[in-house]
Amino acid sequence: MPTIGLFSMPARSLFDRLYDALASLRLAVAVMSTLGLTCLLATIYESKHGTPAVQRDVYTTPWFSGILVLLGLNIFCAMMKRYPWKAHHTGFVMAHIGILTLLVGSLVSLHFGMDGNMALFEGETTARVALLNKSLQVTMPGREPGVFTVTLEKDPPGPGHERRFKMPGGGVTLVAEDFLRHVEIKEGYAAAAAGPPALHFLLDNPFAKQDAWVSLEEPSSQRVSFGPAAVSLRTVASDAEAKSAPAPTGGNEVAFLLTPSGALHYVIGTRNGEGSRGTVKEGESIETPWMGMKVVVQQLLPHASHQHTVVPSATLPRDERQQPAVKVHLESADGRSNSVWIPWTEMRDLTLAGRTARVGYRAPEVAVPFRVTLLDFNSDKYPGTNMAATYESWVRLDDPEHGVSEHHISMNHPLHYRGYIFFQSSFVEGEPMMSIFSVARSPGLPLVYVGTTLIACGVIWMFYLKPYLARRQAARALLAHRERESRHEAEPTRSVPPRPGPAETAPGGA
Repeated sequence: MPTIGLFSMPARSLFDRLYDALASLRLAVAVMSTLGLTCLLATIYESKHGTPAVQRDVYTTPWFSGILVLLGLNIFCAMMKRYPWKAHHTGFVMAHIGILTLLVGSLVSLHFGMDGNMALFEGETTARVALLNKSLQVTMPGREPGVFTVTLEKDPPGPGHERRFKMPGGGVTLVAEDFLRHVEIKEGYAAAAAGPPALHFLLDNPFAKQDAWVSLEEPSSQRVSFGPAAVSLRTVASDAEAKSAPAPTGGNEVAFLLTPSGALHYVIGTRNGEGSRGTVKEGESIETPWMGMKVVVQQLLPHASHQHTVVPSATLPRDERQQPAVKVHLESADGRSNSVWIPWTEMRDLTLAGRTARVGYRAPEVAVPFRVTLLDFNSDKYPGTNMAATYESWVRLDDPEHGVSEHHISMNHPLHYRGYIFFQSSFVEGEPMMSIFSVARSPGLPLVYVGTTLIACGVIWMFYLKPYLARRQAARALLAHRERESRHEAEPTRSVPPRPGPAETAPGGA
């Protein structure tokens, strides 16, 4: 037998020492204190940076899961230290099994659940949910689409540290070159060999300056409004038509008229009628009758192409308001494409070996097993304000397995359906109205409910039922003891004749 020091005693194995350490009260105090402090700091972090940030940096990390697993091991080992259990251990075992069940349910929901958003206009139907995480998406003709879930905020690409993603089927690789956490998107135009004309101007007033573009690329870009004034661009057939063109009506506006020869005319409209008119060249300004405001023609492009310029932002807002951007290109054995910046939620075209690919930096989407239609939306405001007091939606669910049903969803009344929970998150005013739902699925939620119930029953057993049973057992024992004493006192006393002693003789002597 192995000995320790001068005393002969069995040496404890490594397993026994590890088992005792995992079951120790010291470990329980350390783990629960760490978990409590982590949750406190995570709450503060969420208030500053938002829910997506705390999910990404705390709750879905391996180290946070490690804390929960270590707590579960501590509880399991502490419970098994008292095995075999006796009847008085019932509440203790029940509460510990409940805690373990709750931890398992939380881990299952944390890593296999779903959190996302569903946005619907009134009358619109969808079965798609946009998840809260981010992904790079690539679609190419004749190839299977590639969707790569990424967390570039935690491992950003940069010079000397590219992130590479192989497309399904091989042969093509998406390369992330650089990353910016928050950018500003500058919309503009560049000179091109063909395309519609575009005009860059500056609105100069005593209080501020604002530059913008007007273009004939599409109807929405032909007129820009700044509130008190607007600027528009259109083409005319000749100088004579430009000189006789009517002034804009209904408000303060400078209308630029471009002739085929490249001459730029203008006519000013006011709320009271027509203002001045004339011709203008690049670098010249137009005086308007609106509070000392001037319109400066900065650049005229006879043919222009639309450009999106990504500019790093000097300030970094909270995480959920950031506009990140990633710089990517495509590679294959046939060469590589040009590099392009892609802001969050947008898509860009890349040309590789004569084929055009669409690359996006967007939220991945998943399908729910039923279709959701927004029937109606209502928003009530606080009296005298434009602030929403409450908002609610009426939806129809078309389920192939359970048929058609209609439901009401409001701020404090979510919809629970087939394991999915729909919360009324926000809305966008307009015609038609848009309702935005937060959609969650927690596969571990039944385990959380069972664990919570077991914990409650175990606590009730230990602190209420166990003392009651102990008092009841003690009362029964006392009653039995008193009954035995009563029976003993009630029994009649029998007289026993004394035995003759050795010195005694028979009557009459020898």
